[in-house]
Amino acid sequence: MVELTRDMLGEMVAAIVAEVHPERIILFGSHAREDATGGSDLDILIEESDGFGPQRTRWGEIRRIRRALRRFRVPKDILVYSSDEVAKWRGAQNHVVASCLRTGKTLYERS
Repeated sequence: MVELTRDMLGEMVAAIVAEVHPERIILFGSHAREDATGGSDLDILIEESDGFGPQRTRWGEIRRIRRALRRFRVPKDILVYSSDEVAKWRGAQNHVVASCLRTGKTLYERS
């Protein structure tokens, strides 16, 4: 397993932005808390402006992102939500989106 460096994280963000042009990328979990160990995976939430449906599925987007990140040999958990979903869940007590917004670190935000 490869250790995640700040440079590698920056390259991963650039690869995601080039592939799916997200609204925002949020790092959450142990890497965001800065208590990651050698076995920790990378947890990222990607907010995209468009919703999902039969022609554009959530799993299809995750596959695209995984392909864009395949050269980075670190374990990854990738969550993808639309901007509407993020707005809907941002104030929830027990939803992963709300938790990511509260405790995560924004790595990229479209200006």
